[in-house]
Amino acid sequence: MRKGSAVWLSHELSVETPSYGGGDGFVFEPLTRVVAGDTANTAKYSFPNHLGTHIDAPLHFVSGAPSLTDYRPGFWIFDNPRIVDVPGAAGYLVGPDDLVGKVRKDTDILLLRTGYEKFRAEERYWKENPGVHPTLGGWLRAEFPAVRVVGIDVISVTSRLHRPEGREAHLGLLDPSRPGRPVLAIEDMALAGVREPLNRVWVAPLMVRGSDGGPCSVLGFLSNACEPK
Repeated sequence: MRKGSAVWLSHELSVETPSYGGGDGFVFEPLTRVVAGDTANTAKYSFPNHLGTHIDAPLHFVSGAPSLTDYRPGFWIFDNPRIVDVPGAAGYLVGPDDLVGKVRKDTDILLLRTGYEKFRAEERYWKENPGVHPTLGGWLRAEFPAVRVVGIDVISVTSRLHRPEGREAHLGLLDPSRPGRPVLAIEDMALAGVREPLNRVWVAPLMVRGSDGGPCSVLGFLSNACEPK
């Protein structure tokens, strides 16, 4: 595999990680330290499960719906990823009109790049973020049933400026009772650095049994690169 053929599509977790609504963030608590005479370095991490680059499972909004650990390992390997640049003004809701002619029938993971990631270190990132229109989930489920996951480079599918619409947007994607297969959501993605088409995407969720969602590591492989052996 040539140097630079894989890229991170997820952010690191740290004490600087922004949180939805300005809520609780990541807490790092050292437990043992070699410099203090301990045998090894260890630490305790504390954080909400919907912090940083993370996945929303259907259980996040629908009681009794599938959790992250209900999905088999192969679900998290995507052979037909698609990145689409969409409008990224504060409070803008990305809808079907922004994607017409830009999604292929075989797309299995759709990555929406608003460009709002550049404000990740600022308060506006969680106060005024773009989001997803309530009609997007139903449109994808009807017109592009191969799409299993939608990712976006903002803190949430819900725009903080349009919270009722954000709830409906989540349900449109996640609710198993609606027509078509649920589409999981990955929020707070790192998409700014992708400058070449992607050939494959791997998603590795934090495997907590019965979780409604949680942090994940996401790797993208560039189209002209071979996979690691």
